[in-house]
Parts: sequence; structure tokens; C-alpha cells
Amino acid sequence: MRILFLTISFFISYSAFSQKILGAVMTDENGITNNQQKAKFLVVEKQINDTAFEKLEYKFAGPMINRATFKDKALTLLNGDYADYHENGYLATTGRYSNNKKDGIWYIYNDTAKAITEYKFHLDSLVSKIDMDSMAKVNEKIKHDTTGEFEASYPGGIGKIRSLISSKFTLPQRTISLRKGGTVKIRFLIDTTGAVKGIAVLQSVEFAFDEEAMRVISLMKKWNPASDKGKKVIAYRIQPITVSL
Repeated sequence: MRILFLTISFFISYSAFSQKILGAVMTDENGITNNQQKAKFLVVEKQINDTAFEKLEYKFAGPMINRATFKDKALTLLNGDYADYHENGYLATTGRYSNNKKDGIWYIYNDTAKAITEYKFHLDSLVSKIDMDSMAKVNEKIKHDTTGEFEASYPGGIGKIRSLISSKFTLPQRTISLRKGGTVKIRFLIDTTGAVKGIAVLQSVEFAFDEEAMRVISLMKKWNPASDKGKKVIAYRIQPITVSL
């Protein structure tokens, strides 16, 4: 049955970068509730585009539990990115669905978001499984020539990144009300043109804080892309944002 999403008074009012927040419900052990004192969980629906909708499940005053992408607004057809989170807010599982079936590479992480197992699926059928620690030990024995490798960099360097975050980050009222400070870690991709893509939460604190952190990262429009021996390559970055309350 389709859940009707309700407006919550403490909800942040802006849309997260290009994604539209459609609404949310609070729930307890008996289902939907309007009593914030009883609420155990927060369920949020977002629209990414005309054919992609996201459902986020959070502990009411805590970190994310899971994030799923659907093809339909009724949230019945899993299609796209999926993630689960540990109790401490760190990423636990990532992968993708294709029409309700696991497809492609999935990773399992420990409680510090270190990848420990890689699975490869084809439409729900397991193709391969790799122990990441064993793979890392093998790679350590192979000498890798790093000559000509350059990491992605932001114009103005670390100082400019800190300045942008400091000037653009607005602490959400919900975060203040919950007194939920801490460190959100955002992982994102820098493509070969220097554009920021694939913004996602690596370590979650609470919904509004996570959303604001992702919004600020989306403002870092143009990077100098990473390169390997003169060829531009895709690179990943992790940016922590810490708030003390």
C-alpha cells in the first residue's frame, strides 16, 4: 500500500541540490505517528528526476538506516543505488538494483566503512565474491609505478574548500533542536571534466545535517581532475564536516 507522506513542522524547507523532497512521515513501533516524542524513525521520499525516486529511512534523532532508489513514485520497483548503514552511521552495504534485482558490483563494509567483501551480481545471480583484505595483500606485493599520477584538486586548495564550507553551510534548525552535532562524511566522485557527481553519505549523523552537508558539497562546481600519465581519470574524495553542539 502506498504511504501518504505528511509534512513535518521541523522539516528543512529547501530542496537538496537538484533533488526535490516530496515529504516524510514519523513512525513508531505501531506505524505512522504525529507525536514527535514517540517517534522512533523518520522516512523521507525524494524525487531525483522523472524516473528516479529515493526513499530514506533514518532513526528519528539519529543516523541513516538505509537509502533506496526506485523507478516509480509508488516506490515498488527498486532501480538504482542502494545503501545500508551501521548503527554508528557508517556505510555498511552499497550496490545497485535493476528492476528489483541486484545487478553489478556490491560492497560490504566494516563499521568504519572499510570495504571487506566485493560481490558481483547479474540480475540476482551471484557471479563472483572477492575478499578485499586478501586482494589488498596481493596488490601490496605488486609494485605500482605512481610516476605521473596527480590527485584531483580544488582551485585554491584546502583553504578554499574550508572557506566555502564555512561560508555556505547553514546549521539546520532540526539539528539544533535535536542537539545532534558530530561529523558527517560525504563521499563524491570527480569526473574527467572536473564536475562533482555521485554525492552520497559515507558517515551519517541525522537527516537534516546530512542533507545540508551534501548541498554544500554540490556547490564545489569545478575541480581540476585527477590524471595518470597525462590522461584524465575519475577520482573519489571524502569530505568531513564537523559541528559541535
